[in-house]
Amino acid sequence: MKKSHMTRSATAALVMTVVGLAAAQPLPQGELHRDAATRNVGGDPFMTQYARAFYCNLPDDNNQIVIASRAWNNTTGTGPSAIYRIPLTQIFDDVWFIGNHYVGQYLIKTPDGFVEVDSGNTAGEMQTFNYPALLSLGLSPSYPLKAVFLTHGHADHDGGAKWLLDNTGARSYIGSADAAGKSYAPITIDSTNLAMRQMSIGGKTFWVLPTPGHTPGSTSAVLEVKDWGRTVRVLMNGGQSMTNSIPQVAQYLDSIERTYVMATVLNVEGVMTPHIYWDGEGAKLDEINATGRTNPGQHVYGHENVLRQLAVARECSASWLTKLDTTAVLPVWRFNTLEFVGGNPTPTKVAAKLTNGWGPLANQKVTFSVGKSGPACTAMTNSQGVASCAVHPLRPHKDELTASFAGSQNTEFVDLAAETTAQVCSNGNCKDK
Repeated sequence: MKKSHMTRSATAALVMTVVGLAAAQPLPQGELHRDAATRNVGGDPFMTQYARAFYCNLPDDNNQIVIASRAWNNTTGTGPSAIYRIPLTQIFDDVWFIGNHYVGQYLIKTPDGFVEVDSGNTAGEMQTFNYPALLSLGLSPSYPLKAVFLTHGHADHDGGAKWLLDNTGARSYIGSADAAGKSYAPITIDSTNLAMRQMSIGGKTFWVLPTPGHTPGSTSAVLEVKDWGRTVRVLMNGGQSMTNSIPQVAQYLDSIERTYVMATVLNVEGVMTPHIYWDGEGAKLDEINATGRTNPGQHVYGHENVLRQLAVARECSASWLTKLDTTAVLPVWRFNTLEFVGGNPTPTKVAAKLTNGWGPLANQKVTFSVGKSGPACTAMTNSQGVASCAVHPLRPHKDELTASFAGSQNTEFVDLAAETTAQVCSNGNCKDK
């Protein structure tokens, strides 16, 4: 019987073919989105340590970091965990934080009274910490606590509501889907209406958005605060943790996507999350207490970073959903950035580069415009992601140029919109004025 054999070169070629085929196999959906969450961080070590790690704790099989964080919850201010309580801390001109490194509340001053976000774990916590804090900030019959906005109905967020309302005369607001059985008779926010809308809570304007998934009645919101005199819009996420329920995680994913739209439309720049460890606010509060408020304040992350964090959260939730439901196929969200080439634009060089965690984006349309309604032109990005345009006339140190990418979508990717604005300079660095 004749033996079959292969030459060494033929064997090597076969091995390379097999390796190539293996490499060409697509990642499972869960891993694809988990990888996208990492790429969307953009190399930011702070976001990697906090938002990426906590939002992806379940797909990373690392829920221990959340479990460990619960040990920081201290409602008495005594005992071994008392170190985790944070003193009353001013974070904006008109906003103070009080709580611990696990969960806290925000005290907001308005022209004629206070509004509080969440009401802690217990009546004792409100009586021991929050009520004295309000008194120290000016609580009185003529300057009362007018309302409490409850992000959702879990006990670590509304456990002190009844005591607080009974002892101050304030009203509470909560998503209608979390309102059943609550002893403090809250005013409800319709959880079935998923549209963003404005409402007055204690005389303070909130843009509210029902965001079910963490609980059925979770409600996120945006509000305006003052940071060293400047008006800033900040996001309050209605709830972070996901469950193991496929329908609930699908709701959570949808809620994150709608929150991204809200933050985009309202040009949100800051974050006020009751669970402050989730996005690193706890570290920022420690910094404020150690060295004072910066300008801009520590809770002003910047619009791009707020959106980037939400894009990371979206991919983490997509990863968890597609791990639970292996039949689900979802496009990957890619967070994009636009940067002017060589620093600032000049009268003779208008070029911007479009990139993301996967590299440069080619064959995408970028629009350049001056001011709100000035001259505009469009150009397609080349293989390096660079779009160049001729915009005339441009005046150094007077005109601002905006480059914008409207976003695009196919079956595999949703490439998120991006924009950048810079002053026109004569040599590209604006130090030549």
